[in-house]
Amino acid sequence: MNRITFTTLAFLSFLSVARESFAQQNALITTKRDFPIGMVSFGSSVISGVLGDGNFVDGYVKKTGTGAFVYPVGDNGALRPFAASQETTGAYFGVDPGIAITNNPIGGNYGVLPAEGPFNSGLFEPALQVISKKEYWDINGSEQTKITLTWNSGSDLNTLLGTKDISKLTIVGWNGTRWIKIPSIVDPTSIIGGASNKTSGSITTTSSLVPDNFNVYSLGALQDGTLPVTLVRFTAQNKEQQAHLEWITSSEINSSHFDIERSLEGKSWVSIGTVAATGDPSLSGTVATNYEFTDTKPFSGLNFYRLKMVDLDETYAYSAIRKVEIGSNPEIAFYPNPASDRLFVTQNDPDKVKEVNLTDLKGNAVYRGKSFANQGIDVSQLPRSIYVINMMMVDGSAKTAKVLVGR
Repeated sequence: MNRITFTTLAFLSFLSVARESFAQQNALITTKRDFPIGMVSFGSSVISGVLGDGNFVDGYVKKTGTGAFVYPVGDNGALRPFAASQETTGAYFGVDPGIAITNNPIGGNYGVLPAEGPFNSGLFEPALQVISKKEYWDINGSEQTKITLTWNSGSDLNTLLGTKDISKLTIVGWNGTRWIKIPSIVDPTSIIGGASNKTSGSITTTSSLVPDNFNVYSLGALQDGTLPVTLVRFTAQNKEQQAHLEWITSSEINSSHFDIERSLEGKSWVSIGTVAATGDPSLSGTVATNYEFTDTKPFSGLNFYRLKMVDLDETYAYSAIRKVEIGSNPEIAFYPNPASDRLFVTQNDPDKVKEVNLTDLKGNAVYRGKSFANQGIDVSQLPRSIYVINMMMVDGSAKTAKVLVGR
C-alpha cells in the first residue's frame, strides 16, 4: 500500500490506496471498480470526507473506525455522497440499476458491473410505485448503521415523485430478487448543506441496519395510501362518561404509532394522544394485536374519533370515523341496578341495536344477544359480583355501564 496526501479546499487527510488501482485528475481520484477493486481509505480520525463539487472519489471509499462519516463518492462528474458509521465501504453508480454499469471510461471503469447485478428497476414490493433509474449505491458493511443517501438535480425527483410530496421519497434496497422499501425520512437539512427539497437533499433510514443485508441501495417513491397496518376492528364507546377506544390489527409492517384524533363535527381534527405500535412485523398476518385508548375529558354531546396510523418513515393512513355521545341519554338506560333477578334495558329504537353483551370483570361473556327488550336478561343464577353491560349500536357507537348483581 502507498500513502498519499490529498488536499482540497480546507480539507486535509491521509488516504491509503493501492498504486495500481487509482488515477488522479486535479481534485478527482478514480479507483478501479472491477475485481479486485481499488479503494480510497480514510483513517479513523477523519470526521468528514465531503470535498465539494468536482472533488470526490470516482469509485470505492472505505472509512475505518466508528462514528458517522460522509463518503465523498461520485460518478460521471457528479458528487453523490452517502453517510454511514462503523467500518463501511461504498461507491456511487450514476446509471439505471437495471443496467448497473457506470458509463465513466476514466480509469478503465467503463462497463463495470457490481456483484449480483444488474438490479431490475421494474421489480419491487407492492408498497413502492417506482424505483429511480438514475442511480444506485453499492454499500457494504457487517455492522449495524443508519444510511443516508443524497440527490441533486440530476436525480430528477420531479419525474420520480411526479405530483407526490417529497415525504413519499424512500430509500430502497435490492434483496436479491426485488427492491424493498427501507423505512427512512427526508432530512430537513441535507448532509451536504441547505434544506432538502426536490432539487437537492438527503434522506436517512429511521433505524440502523446491516449494509450487507442488501446488494445495493437506491431511491424510490411510495404508493399513495399505503397502509402501515391492517386494521380489522375499531370501536369507540361511552364508558362512564369517558370515550373508550379499542382497535385490533392483524398485520403491521414497519408501523410506528397511532395518533388518536378527535373532532366535534367530523371535519376539523386535533390529536389528543399517541399509542406506540407494538406489533412484530416478522409475524405479519398471523398475530392479532390489541390496542386501547381512553379520552378522559371528552366534550358533552357527540365526539368523533379516528386513528392516524403512522409508519416508521412517517407515511400514514386514517381509519374509519367512530362517534361517542357523552352526557345524559334518555333513549338508553339499564335497570334495576343492583339487579337480582332480571336486568332490563330501555331503547326507543331497537333497530339501532347490533348486540348486547354482559361480561364479568375478567371479560368472560355471560350473555350475548339482542332480543331481550320485553323479558330482560336473566341474572338470577349469576354469582354476586359487578358485571359490565355493553350495548353495541349499528353505527359503531356503544353504551357501557357497570351493574351489580346480587341476591
